[in-house]
Amino acid sequence: MRLTSRGIAIVIAFSAVPLSSACVSPVEGLWPPSPVAPARMVVVSLDTWHAMIAFPIQRADGDQPSAFSGEEGTSPQHFSYEEWGYAERAWYLEGKTGLTGIVRALFWPTEGVVEVGHHDLVWADRTPQPPAERFEYRVSEESYRRLHRYLHSTLLSDEPLATLGQSGFYSAKRSYHLFHTCHQYAAHALREAGLPISVFGAFNRTSLAWQLRRAARIAGE
Repeated sequence: MRLTSRGIAIVIAFSAVPLSSACVSPVEGLWPPSPVAPARMVVVSLDTWHAMIAFPIQRADGDQPSAFSGEEGTSPQHFSYEEWGYAERAWYLEGKTGLTGIVRALFWPTEGVVEVGHHDLVWADRTPQPPAERFEYRVSEESYRRLHRYLHSTLLSDEPLATLGQSGFYSAKRSYHLFHTCHQYAAHALREAGLPISVFGAFNRTSLAWQLRRAARIAGE
């Protein structure tokens, strides 16, 4: 019985490490923006397996201001979305899935791809793998530029390897493995924008979602 209790304690302790390391502060002076300052909106989607970051883009037929501020009267249907994500090339582009694909993707550094898509709905609203969560954050112009610049910097080439539907897939500079999946990719980007997101604390969907909820609470304070 003593061994069982000790084992449970060890599991709990190790499980708490990602969450305890996730308690980072926002970057002072960068995020959150002043309530009265001009701001942009960034949308983060999480489904069962994947994380995506989206930027609202005003439609040509919209009559709203070009910067989506999230203020009352701004209607999301006037926008489409530029959406960024990260994945393993062999899984998404070569069909090498299944159990062996999972083992390969997590435990061997393999080639990663950056997905850049343009859609009418964000990933959380169109994923085939629910449940999904959608997080919206106001960011300053500087945060927006830093976030976009970081995402572009992850591309190895501006020429897509493949185009599937409304998404282009580009070679990524960094390889895909257990410690650099779509969750850490999104965490890196959001931290660059100043949000209180720890890359180490984004070990999986659960730990990243916990951080995103915490960031939403901080923004609302």
